[in-house]
Amino acid sequence: MTNLKPCLVQTAQGFTVSYKDKFLYSKYNPSKAILNIIENLNIQPQTIILCVSPVLPYGLKELSQKLPEDCLMIGCELEEELFDFIKQNQNTTEFDFSSINNFSFITKDELFNLGPKLIKQKGGTFRRIIRIDFSAAAQLNSNTYDMVVENVTNALMTYWANRVTLVKFGRKYCTNFFKNLSIIDQTTPIQNYFGSFEKPILVFGAGQSAQDGITHIKESSRDNYYILCADTALQPLLANGITPDGVFIEEAQNVICKCFIGTQNSNLHIFAGLSSLHAITRYFKSEQISYFTTEFTQANFLDRFEKTGILPPKNEPFGSVGVTAFYYATIFRKNDKVPIYTYGLDFSYSAGRTHTKGAMADNARFMTSSRIKTDANYGAAFNKPAFKKNEIMYTTPIMERYANLMNELLSHCEEHSDVAIHEKTGIDTDGLPRCARKDIIQKERASLLELKSLLTGEKQLPAEELEKEITQLVQDREYLYLHFPDGHKFQYTQSFLNRVRVEIEYYLKILKR
Repeated sequence: MTNLKPCLVQTAQGFTVSYKDKFLYSKYNPSKAILNIIENLNIQPQTIILCVSPVLPYGLKELSQKLPEDCLMIGCELEEELFDFIKQNQNTTEFDFSSINNFSFITKDELFNLGPKLIKQKGGTFRRIIRIDFSAAAQLNSNTYDMVVENVTNALMTYWANRVTLVKFGRKYCTNFFKNLSIIDQTTPIQNYFGSFEKPILVFGAGQSAQDGITHIKESSRDNYYILCADTALQPLLANGITPDGVFIEEAQNVICKCFIGTQNSNLHIFAGLSSLHAITRYFKSEQISYFTTEFTQANFLDRFEKTGILPPKNEPFGSVGVTAFYYATIFRKNDKVPIYTYGLDFSYSAGRTHTKGAMADNARFMTSSRIKTDANYGAAFNKPAFKKNEIMYTTPIMERYANLMNELLSHCEEHSDVAIHEKTGIDTDGLPRCARKDIIQKERASLLELKSLLTGEKQLPAEELEKEITQLVQDREYLYLHFPDGHKFQYTQSFLNRVRVEIEYYLKILKR
């Protein structure tokens, strides 16, 4: 007689489970295999342990006792009947899961969203994930569990890579954010462009295939297209007599100014991220600029400003300004029947050459060459990917990630050559009075002055209340510390607060503008 449903089976040394005519644990010694695995484990701190198919609690308590600091055990089961079986038995005397420290059991939906959830709730706590199969049921969905581990690993790697970026550029991002926010009332709302273009849209990046797009425009009529480009693709277009309708910029450093040489009196329209270089505003009239919000980090202060309605529409941080330009092209078109053509968004390059002819990086290579240092770029000769034209091309892990983001956007689109169905984001700020924005920024400055008075002792409070007030004020203003090497979370320590105190003076000057 077949037994397809999970069923407890008594053995000489404890229980096992029969499911689909198979024993999920040994019928002789059910706990032996998993206990041997745990005994030989060497677990590093800050590790997530994905406990796959712990149908019975064998090994969970032993594993929890072996955990170093900042570790977490997460139980999961994709087989619905086994999941129900575990939930029914987890609070019984024999199988009490609740008594196991640092262990939680999650649903299928929570499992598939595990990476983003961990980053949002416990960002900076974990550095790696390992998988442990607690029963034979893990083999029923082994590939899916592997995918979950890979997704969580990628999420953790991305988080820590972003942390390195924030340590280096976080203060710059926040400085530009507040400076740009202070002039946003004088600029053209980016919402004015949403759903407004019926002409085919061309999106240019600075990859080598940009030359194909330039040739195409020269052979046809420029007026037939609405042209968008990344900042690094601007100079190659201008050099060929093509003035784009819009230029996207997200770079926060002064080096990007070279891309705008000779454009001061042009009619270019600039689409800029709020954290992009504020100095660009010197080259263009206010009405030539439209801002969008790139969520360069998950932070309370960004959420607070968004809720007040003073931020322009928000997009996720794509990392590549070319991908950002492409994303907004899908929003600017009147409907999803308007085609979008991309050039220069290759995310790969031929040996020794990383950008199209005339791009800033390409020109810099020639300008810095000499008899001793040639213009050869030997670093751009590694990591060969497959290429659709059977040419030998090269790429890097970060560009491969950008390509994956592009593919994700493309997968939602109907009309494209080589977009994304748009769901309008952000808050409509057209009707927000200018004084409201100014008042919100001044309230932020007042909060910094309040925090300063608490840190300097000008305002006296009992120790417990003082800690509570300072913690609340600082945690809601991550821009004060997110660029610290240890700034992934707030610490109520003297050294940390000393550094916060220094940052307050800096941002008081910025917000006084």
